[in-house]
Amino acid sequence: MSHIRRSSLLPIAVLGAGSCLLASVFSGSETQSFLTASPAVSTHGRTAMRGFKDDFSAWKSTLSADEQALILKQAQGEFNKKFRKSDDFSKDIASDKIESFAKVLKKFFDSEREDYKKDKETKTPDYNVLQRKAQQKTYDFSLKQRIVEVNRDADRRYMFATEQARMAEAKGEKFPSASPLQEIWLIQNNDTESHQRAMEVMDFIAKAKEGAQPESAKMMDDLIKKGVPAVGQDFELLLPQVLVAQTTAAQQMLNDRLVQYAEHHSEAEVTEFKQKQLPEIWGKVLAELISKHIMARDEVEKDAQDLKKFFRSQKDMPGKTKADILKGIWAELPKHTDKPVPPLDEEMLAELAKEPAIIKGEFKHSWGTADKLYKSEAIDSFGEKYLLGVFETKAEAQTAFVNWNAEYEKARDDMKDEMTQWGKSEQARLDADPADQERIQKALEEARR
Repeated sequence: MSHIRRSSLLPIAVLGAGSCLLASVFSGSETQSFLTASPAVSTHGRTAMRGFKDDFSAWKSTLSADEQALILKQAQGEFNKKFRKSDDFSKDIASDKIESFAKVLKKFFDSEREDYKKDKETKTPDYNVLQRKAQQKTYDFSLKQRIVEVNRDADRRYMFATEQARMAEAKGEKFPSASPLQEIWLIQNNDTESHQRAMEVMDFIAKAKEGAQPESAKMMDDLIKKGVPAVGQDFELLLPQVLVAQTTAAQQMLNDRLVQYAEHHSEAEVTEFKQKQLPEIWGKVLAELISKHIMARDEVEKDAQDLKKFFRSQKDMPGKTKADILKGIWAELPKHTDKPVPPLDEEMLAELAKEPAIIKGEFKHSWGTADKLYKSEAIDSFGEKYLLGVFETKAEAQTAFVNWNAEYEKARDDMKDEMTQWGKSEQARLDADPADQERIQKALEEARR
């Protein structure tokens, strides 16, 4: 291959790889063949490669067997120092065949160059795509409103129930669940059979009422007085969710006990147990569950209501300062303790005298006095939330959003006007200097090449 590498008809870089190409072709190798390499992504490249293969096969057929053997030997020994010093490495094939091979390569690289230009043009980015996209669709930047109810009574109950549970746990005890949440239970009453079962449920409640605590008995009395409606009418019971879950678990325990009892007693004894002892046991269990739940529920509810009353009991004291309040507390302390009360610090009183007793906006604050409050939120087109305030009524929350949204829309309009004016000023500046426009246009055209 040294003779081809020295030829002025072929580029040095091309024939540096030509040795590997010819070695693979003349040796018949398929796995290492340059012509059978992995196809390029471009379809044009594959077409050019197939054309080169045909031209190369035609050129190869013009070589004699000795010339083919010589080229193969030279290609295989291209990097063999010993072979490069031999006479075979310096031998050349006929010059007309070298020139014809150069024409084959030139045709191939000319085709590749054209394909490269076409591929580059297809990959040139579209600089106006964002502008077209913006023109196709108008983005909605408007705000959406959401009003969230804040149940302050529920917050207070949770706070006191959590505190009671923590204190009970410190003593190694359990504080009953105090949730007042109720749910409706629908008992089938569609036909005579289901109506009879509903009546049996009511009879069972009547038997369980005997010996129950007053609060439990009252709850059962209310159910019994309501009675079972006629067949076909809904039979609904409004029951505390906590008690439903607890009684369901207790019922399962009693059923397990009944199964154990049946394993060691006769059928008659089991029947008597179910008719006499089981209602009595169930009545005691139910009464215990109900009484504990009512105790915990009422205790937590009382604490929650007392806290609300405490904040509602605040009195307005116009003209008074925090120093006056502290003096009043200090005057009251001797009535509740036998120990002498130390005198107040004069410097501290002087500082407190600068602060009003009632800070503006904090008198009977709704967070402490309200049963429920309402958060007004604005949600933008990206899902971001903005808290506009917490209000005592839904109407106030709605008004807050309307006012805030009006300001938002006005700010958007002002921004549009500012952008329009800025665009006009920039266009005027460009029109005043044509050289800038030509420079930008030229840069865009060069980028598209």
